[in-house]
Amino acid sequence: MTPFTLVSRSVEYESRLRFLLGERLRVVPGEYMLLGSETVADRAGEPRIVVLGPVLNFEETRQLIRELTQRNPNVVLVVVREQRSELEDWVDQLDLHAVLSPDASDEVTLELFERLMRWMVTTGRAEAADFEVPTPTPDEVRAIVEGPFVPRVDEAEAEDAPVESDETAEAVPAGPRWEFPPLPSDTPSEALAVVAPKGGQGKTTMSINLASGLAEVAPNSVVLVDADLQFGDITAALALQPEHTIVDAVAAVDDELVLKTMLTHHRDGFFVIASAPSPEFADQVPAAALGVLIERLRKLFRYVIIDTTPGLGEHSLVVLEHVTDAVFVMNMGVPSLRAVRTEFELLRTVGLMPANRHIVVNFADKQSGLTVRDVEHIIGAPVDVEVPRSSAVLLASNRGVPLIHDDVRDPAARGIRSLVMRIAPEAFPKRTWIHRKRPAHEPQ
Repeated sequence: MTPFTLVSRSVEYESRLRFLLGERLRVVPGEYMLLGSETVADRAGEPRIVVLGPVLNFEETRQLIRELTQRNPNVVLVVVREQRSELEDWVDQLDLHAVLSPDASDEVTLELFERLMRWMVTTGRAEAADFEVPTPTPDEVRAIVEGPFVPRVDEAEAEDAPVESDETAEAVPAGPRWEFPPLPSDTPSEALAVVAPKGGQGKTTMSINLASGLAEVAPNSVVLVDADLQFGDITAALALQPEHTIVDAVAAVDDELVLKTMLTHHRDGFFVIASAPSPEFADQVPAAALGVLIERLRKLFRYVIIDTTPGLGEHSLVVLEHVTDAVFVMNMGVPSLRAVRTEFELLRTVGLMPANRHIVVNFADKQSGLTVRDVEHIIGAPVDVEVPRSSAVLLASNRGVPLIHDDVRDPAARGIRSLVMRIAPEAFPKRTWIHRKRPAHEPQ
C-alpha cells in the first residue's frame, strides 16, 4: 500500500516528494484531470494522505476533493499552493486539512506529514502500520541534500578500487539536472513565433503564459526562447537567474547534452533560453544561427515558443521561416492594427506567413472606441482570441509568476487559456469546439 498520493503537474515538486517519501508515494500526473476526477481517483489507489498541487486550479481541486472524500471520508487532504490573495477562498470553500507552500523546505514538509500521520493514528483515521516505512528525519534530509554525493562501493570492490587524489582527479562536466521526456517519433513538434509589429503589445506576457499553459499538456517538453536579443526580459518577468543565455545556446547547438545545460528550468514545467545578457552581445547570435537553434530544439521538445523582437527585422523573419505557427499580438489602437495589416501583407508577399495563424487582440477594452468587428475590418482578418485588459497581468509580472496560474479566474487568464486550448485542442477534448487552428491560407 502507498499511504501518500500526489496529484500535480509539477515534475520538479514530484521529484522532491519522491525523494522524501520514496516507495510510500504514488504519483498521478495532473494531466489525467482532462479525463475527469473519477479517473484520477481511480489511479490514486487507497491513500491515507493526498497532496494536491501545485499547478492545479480551483475547480480541479474542488472536483478531486469531492471525489476522494466520497470514496474515503477519512482521507486527509493537503493543498500545495502559494500564499496568495485568493487562498482564503480556497480554505473557506474547500474541505482541507492543511495548506503547504511549494517553496517550503524539506524539513517543514516532513514535519507537516509527521504531524498529520500522528493525528490520523490518534483519531483512528489510520493505523501506525499504514505508515510503516520510516520517514527521514530533517537532519538526515539535510545531510543528503547538502552533503557530497558518495557512490556506494561494495567492500569486495573497495580493496581494488583506485584512489584518486585531488591532484589527479579530473573535473567531470555536469549534465542537465532535469529529465527530458523523449519525443515520440509519431508526435509532431510545433514551433510557435509570438510576433508583434510594435513594442508594448503584451507579446512577452503572451509568450510566458503560453509556455506555462502548454507545459500542462507536455510537462518538461516545452521550451521558451527569448529571441528579443537586445531587450528581452523573460527571465526578469519570471524572476529567474539564468546561468547561460541564447549566446551560449547558439554556440552549443551541435552538442545535445551541452545544449540542455544551457536551459533554465521554471517550476511550472517548462524551460527558458534567456536573451543576450546585454545589447552588445546580440551580434554574437547571427540570424541563421537562430534558425539552426530552433530546428535543433524541435527535435528535443514538443513545443518550442519563440518570443521575437518587435517588427520584422532579419532575426524575426528567420524565426518565421522555421516555425509551424505564428501568434500575432496587437492592441485595439489604430496605429497597432494598421501595422499588423502591413505586416500581414509583407509576409504574404515574401511567402513567410506560417502554416497556422492565431490572431490575439490584447488589452481588449469596450472603452477603446473600437469593436472587435472594427479590428477585423482594419487588419483584414478575423480575430481568434480576445484578452481583456486586466491589472492582474501587471501584478503577476511583478511577482514573477505566469498569470495563467497566478489568478485562474481573472478574465485575462481565461483569454490566454483559450489560446492554449486553440493551439493544443487535442488535450482538451471536451471543449475543442471553442477554437481550432486557422490555416494562414484560409479564405477570409
